[in-house]
Amino acid sequence: MGNRRTRTSRAAYAAIDPAAGRLRALAYRLIHEAGERGMTALEVVDASGHDRWGIQPRISELVSARAVVDSGHTRTNPSGRQAIVWVLPEYGLGRDAVPFGVAAEHVMQSLAAKMEGRDNE
Repeated sequence: MGNRRTRTSRAAYAAIDPAAGRLRALAYRLIHEAGERGMTALEVVDASGHDRWGIQPRISELVSARAVVDSGHTRTNPSGRQAIVWVLPEYGLGRDAVPFGVAAEHVMQSLAAKMEGRDNE
């Protein structure tokens, strides 16, 4: 997540933190609503109306928290490349489901711990 050792970096991170939670919830909701069809990251970006740089990291956080998983399928992006189709764990490849509230809390705790560790440097 970049270097947050400087005062300005920490301030910038603090300013986006509330927006990140909102975007993470939006990405989760869109993938949830897609059901077993799932969505690629770019499909989530398109459906959200937000830019890729705001949404893509939120999907990565959801994946890290196991709130969404790889469906085992891909779809072709506009660039012609194959992209992972993300789904809720119940539609994934036998992975354990983690309720979103629990997953979101884990993500936020992890981010807070990283910030605290860097703030102490």
